[in-house]
Amino acid sequence: MSNRFSSAFLVTCGLLAAHAAAAAVNPLSSSSGITHVGDAGRRSEAAGGASVAGLQEIVVTATRRKESVQSVPFQVTAMTARDLTRIDAHNLGGFAAYVPGLITDSGAAPGLIAIRGVTMGTGGQLSSAIGLYLDGVPLGASTSFGLGYQSFNIDTFDLERVEVLNGPQGTLYGANSLGGAIKYVAAAPDPHALHGTAETEISHTEHGGTNYGLRGMLNLPFGGGFGALRIDGIDNYDSGYMTDPVYHRNNQGATRNEGGRVQLLLAPTRRLDVRLSVFYQRDGSVGLDTAFRNFVTHRPTIGTYDQAYPLEQPAVSSLMLYSAQINWRAPWFTLTSITGDQADHGYSLSDESLVYDALLASFGAASDPFQLPVDTNTHRTTQEVRLVSRQEGRLRWILGGYYDHESTNEIVDLFDRANAGGTFFGLVPFNADLPSSYREVAGYADATISLTGRLSLGLGVRYSTQHQSYQETTFGLFATGSNAVYDSPVAVTNQSVTTYSINPKYQLTPDVMLYVRAASGFRPGGPNFVLFSGLHNPSFAPDKLWNYELGEKSSLFDRRVQFDFDVYDIEWHRIQLVVNNGGVNQLENGNNARVQGAEMSFRARLTQRLTLDGSAAYTHAWLTGAVPVLEIGYSGARLPMSPRFNFALLGTYRFKLAAGHPAALTVSDRWLGQRTEGFGTSASARYSLPSFNTVDFDLALDLTHALSADLYLKNAFDTAGQVDATTLANEYDPAAPTPVIISQPRTVGIVLRANF
Repeated sequence: MSNRFSSAFLVTCGLLAAHAAAAAVNPLSSSSGITHVGDAGRRSEAAGGASVAGLQEIVVTATRRKESVQSVPFQVTAMTARDLTRIDAHNLGGFAAYVPGLITDSGAAPGLIAIRGVTMGTGGQLSSAIGLYLDGVPLGASTSFGLGYQSFNIDTFDLERVEVLNGPQGTLYGANSLGGAIKYVAAAPDPHALHGTAETEISHTEHGGTNYGLRGMLNLPFGGGFGALRIDGIDNYDSGYMTDPVYHRNNQGATRNEGGRVQLLLAPTRRLDVRLSVFYQRDGSVGLDTAFRNFVTHRPTIGTYDQAYPLEQPAVSSLMLYSAQINWRAPWFTLTSITGDQADHGYSLSDESLVYDALLASFGAASDPFQLPVDTNTHRTTQEVRLVSRQEGRLRWILGGYYDHESTNEIVDLFDRANAGGTFFGLVPFNADLPSSYREVAGYADATISLTGRLSLGLGVRYSTQHQSYQETTFGLFATGSNAVYDSPVAVTNQSVTTYSINPKYQLTPDVMLYVRAASGFRPGGPNFVLFSGLHNPSFAPDKLWNYELGEKSSLFDRRVQFDFDVYDIEWHRIQLVVNNGGVNQLENGNNARVQGAEMSFRARLTQRLTLDGSAAYTHAWLTGAVPVLEIGYSGARLPMSPRFNFALLGTYRFKLAAGHPAALTVSDRWLGQRTEGFGTSASARYSLPSFNTVDFDLALDLTHALSADLYLKNAFDTAGQVDATTLANEYDPAAPTPVIISQPRTVGIVLRANF
């Protein structure tokens, strides 16, 4: 089945599911008055079980086995479908601010993710420091050639939950999980009940336009508990809110994402179940959600939401994922096999006029519009097999093996659009074809030993080997000095890494746990991009870190209050740095860094009607020495995108309307502290991103037992928060405008939801 046909099939199935779910709703057909919404829990917060005295227990799989989130001996944030609905979070950008220590510049489009300050910023890293998973399958590319630092923005519709694991997860989750991991867990097919959901959403964004969403899910059981088919689909449009008054363009940054998921669950026996899934999502955008600021004063150079790019900047990214999960439960252990086969595609036409005009101005060249097309395709196949012991017993263990094979082809061009054929002085500026491959084989073991009735010790180890090959074909003025083609020999690297975890925990009381954790993580090294043989570093090594953590988790006052707190100290060694060597961006291993911080989260049911949630983080991240290759001549330089403080506060009050319909009002306040987009060097100053605050409101109404509505107001005070910036042009011309990502302006909308 071709990717194009598969994509169309999934989108069609999803939309049919939405219409079928809506058509099947009959408010008079149920005598029980119960809203059946499936195990995803996708319904109005108004129906959220206010009669329950204690807080609902959330079960996660952060440790590769099912257990309460309050029993996991490290910081884990679990956001259920109901939590995501309550804050109207459709993607990573919608929920990131509610997770302590999680920072992203992502809105509706793919972007950078950082946990606990482990990042070198948007322009400073090419591969991810965060593991990203969908139903146990790792997503994206492991290497810099597949643009691994750009996280694919999974839509949250019909998810059971999202789990954010803070701190390195090198033993159980492997490569790239230096700062932590994010797990998207889809709602599984339900073999016991026919049910579905249909959602329609419409909203308006200040300085932008009208947005819409159409989402649907249909669950079809086979009968007898043998299995079920679950189909869901999405079609969302965001109008964008940037204007280009110079080149007469509106709604810059507009995005549309569409896709769907088909899952088949077969459970022929009580011991065996098989879950087959096909997932597709495509995100397309027009222009960037950046506004121009003065590099020194930070004031708008045109208007608060204005930019000026000579060229249009469309972009598209897509993910097609086929996966199979098999669970066989023996008396003493469970055997799990997870197979994934995915195709990642990204294409963008970016306007690089600011950078190249600033660079060429020093040579007296005139300003021209320069365009950089980048086309990246990655095919990745993964296989994991693990044995997990039963839950009971003094010794609980996990044994697993992992295989990963990736092939990436990246094509990068540069054109001067002022001239026919995009030439510059009669020559193509730059063209590169960069095929590469990555193969990893790993084995891991994890054990938890109960030393006494209260004290247990967790131990983990993982050994992995990585093989990479890479070749480049380049030509053009900035590549070879002419249009002569340069074919490099195949570059090969072979590396191996061992990671460890030590994790004792002590159950002070049945509801209070203390834990200590020491864990390591790594990011693969590999071959480098070069233009001429012997140019600086032909390869770079893995970077590694150790995380030392002390924390507590408690459930208080008859489990009406949950409170988690931790402090940590991270030592990051041989950081992978993006270095410009002779006009060529390469990766080098630089100096070390240190991150020290604290995280806190709580959830409290203050009364039957009032629930309060909150999270906060303190992060102090810095380089422990000078980095001459980055022109940083001092120790203590602050790591980019690492606010000292950030917090979120969320309150929900449940009540009934005059007609007796349940309702809930949610108010949230998010504060993101001051950050820097990069390092201050001897060549240029850094751009400081000021702190900002965002306040949201949501009113959830249960209109009938099957129909509900959510009315929301996001960014009520229309704060123009500066999220991230790009200062490459300012290194050559301090007077050049700085493109700055601006947070979503005030948006008011409504979601209508039908369940049966």
